[in-house]
Amino acid sequence: MSEQPQGKLTVESMFRAYDIRGIFNENLTPEVVSKIGIVYGNFLGCKGRVCVGKDVRTSSDIVENAFISGLASTGVDVELTGLVPIPTANFTIWQGKYDGGAYITASHNPPSYNGVRFRHPDGSGFTEENEEIKKLFLKGEVKRSAWDKPGKIRMLDTKEVVRNYCEYLVSKLKLEKKLKVVADPGNGAASVVISHLFSMLDTPAVLVNYNIDGRFPGRGPNPTLTTLGETSKIVKSIGADFGVGYDGDSDRGIFIDDKGRAISSEKIGVILARDVLTRHKGANIVANAPCSMIIEEEINKIGGKVIRTRVGDVYVTKEIKKHNAKLGIEISAHLFLPEFYIFDDPIAATLRLAEILSKSPKKLSELVDEIPEYPMLEKSLHSPDEIKFQVMDDLKERFKKEGYKMDLIDGVKVIFDDGWVMLRPSNTEPVIRLFVEAKNKERLNELAKKFEGEFNKSNENMKKKM
Repeated sequence: MSEQPQGKLTVESMFRAYDIRGIFNENLTPEVVSKIGIVYGNFLGCKGRVCVGKDVRTSSDIVENAFISGLASTGVDVELTGLVPIPTANFTIWQGKYDGGAYITASHNPPSYNGVRFRHPDGSGFTEENEEIKKLFLKGEVKRSAWDKPGKIRMLDTKEVVRNYCEYLVSKLKLEKKLKVVADPGNGAASVVISHLFSMLDTPAVLVNYNIDGRFPGRGPNPTLTTLGETSKIVKSIGADFGVGYDGDSDRGIFIDDKGRAISSEKIGVILARDVLTRHKGANIVANAPCSMIIEEEINKIGGKVIRTRVGDVYVTKEIKKHNAKLGIEISAHLFLPEFYIFDDPIAATLRLAEILSKSPKKLSELVDEIPEYPMLEKSLHSPDEIKFQVMDDLKERFKKEGYKMDLIDGVKVIFDDGWVMLRPSNTEPVIRLFVEAKNKERLNELAKKFEGEFNKSNENMKKKM
């Protein structure tokens, strides 16, 4: 039985802010995917050379075949990496000087899902361009090549693709001592590279959920505090220096310290920032809007400058490029190390963290405990798609009249001396998300209650106008 998505299951609903995702053989059929390939070829002008990778999902071979058939039918040449993590595919696109790229995945969605993520020649993801792809798809007017001039399809040597990626990463690092690391690919794409990488660094990893399986039987494709429970126990029981769990396509990673605690992306980001700022004094660090205020507190006091951006890994990349930033942090566990390349890569972040720990007299748990932690909450508040953006406009107007200090980068964020509140509309669900952080639990509850009440007022006002 298929997992059901939020909202109505349509072809149009698959097009999201920065990728395409649907349920295989329901709204994401081979016919639809082939058309997506044709549309992408038209977006590229029916010419050029594109690199395509894929994750481990049971439908990925079929989705890939449908996509590249459509793409090559427009005259675009296609080269395939085979099954590799998305950072490995991104690296290949960047190094190979392709005109573009695509990766077949539904990231951490349930196994019945699949989709397509488009890439720029530098390996970074699409933002506004995804909307162009959607418009072309819905318009339905496409060009194809002449019968005798279709694009060529060529399979790259996957072992060579993996080797090139691993050798590049290892060339950027130097471990001062051996570490004991637990790596949990979650039966996903990281399984292809992680053992090889740590062997090259002479620090063999203890592997959990390592067998590739597109049903993700071990713990599911989404690494969380709950799903990584067994991995955390292994980290503690064997006395490992740290552990890490990746999602299905390996664009996100959750780190576990030597005490078996899952660590927030912000705290890992601060540890990485302290390292980066030893090489790049006064560097810009990008973090998305809902990240904890510890980012500013900790990075400002060591000379870094924090630049906030909207939710979405592609927007972090955009700001990194714009400000020549040396690190990017997303609350959802995307980490960007521009000293390696522009796109996010939790595998590169794993190796950088290993390097930091190999040089530090402190354990990861000690580095983590040096960083303050404030209570946070996230809550989804139901607001019909027909009115949720009007609700946001009403909230902004009322907050402005109240004289609140606001940040409008993504939704509306109200900033206080001892905390903040953020409300932002979901791109894919009929909800507005409420984020709250405060210096103590009492203030957190006070702010959450007050601003959920503010949301309810605006939501009811807009419902009356429907």
